[in-house]
Order: sequence, then C-alpha cells, then structure tokens
Amino acid sequence: MLGSDSSPEVVAASFAIGVAISFTPLLGLHWMIALALAFILRLNKVDILLGTLAVNPLTLPAVGAVAIPIGRFFLQARREAIAHLPWKEMFRRSFWTAAGPTMKAIGVQMAVGMFALSLVVGALTYVVLLRLIRGHRARLAAKVAPDVAGEGAEPD
Repeated sequence: MLGSDSSPEVVAASFAIGVAISFTPLLGLHWMIALALAFILRLNKVDILLGTLAVNPLTLPAVGAVAIPIGRFFLQARREAIAHLPWKEMFRRSFWTAAGPTMKAIGVQMAVGMFALSLVVGALTYVVLLRLIRGHRARLAAKVAPDVAGEGAEPD
C-alpha cells in the first residue's frame, strides 16, 4: 500500500472498503463483493482484497463476541440463554428443534452487529490509513527534497 502510485485517498479507500466487507456476515462472498466493488469504483484490487482478510477464521470468534451485544442493542432484543439448552443431546434431532429459535435469534443479532461494525471499522480504517499514507509520503518527500537541493552545491 505504501509503495503504490495511486493517490492516498484511493489506497485508503481500497483497503478500508475491503476491511468493511470483511466485517459483514456474508462469509464466503467477501472476495466476490470486493472485486465487484473494485471494478465498479475503480479501486486497487490488491488492496481491497487484502482488506478482506481482516476478519478471518482466527478473528471471527472475537468479532462475533463483539457483534452479538451490538446487534442485541440495535434490535432491542433480550439475551438468549444458550446455557439452558440440552447440550448433551446435541447430536439428536430434538436438540436442534429446541435450539432452532435461539440459534436464529443469536444469528440475527450477530448479523446486525457485524453490519454495524462494518460501517464503523471501515470508516476508522479509512481515516487512520489516509493519515498514515500522507505522513509516510510527506516524510519521503522531505528526505528527497534536501538531496535534490544539495546536488548542485560544491563541497567545502
């Protein structure tokens, strides 16, 4: 990202949109959505795909743990009691019949929370990355400027 010739805004937007997509509950569709948006919005395809890697199988449990309470808040839903389910009968049909409504409610809460996180984390990623890229490029320009100015000077 730092070595890209694209403007800082395009680089930051590409990565931030990828990150935002990764926080959606549309698991398995992230890369397709990212590539479609990259073509439509003329963004950097590599940066947007790299951004989609923010939420992965290692980070998904933590994201889900944050997303469920957020979704519960937005839906004004009650906390589902999964501890009271008959977990010893998990491999029987009766368990899934009893657990179905609870699991559905938790899934909806998680989906709503992930969409909310998607917006917030995507926007924060854009702002932070834009500042970092601009700062990095300014430091590079400052390093190059004295060298260019001093090329014609004779040594003492």
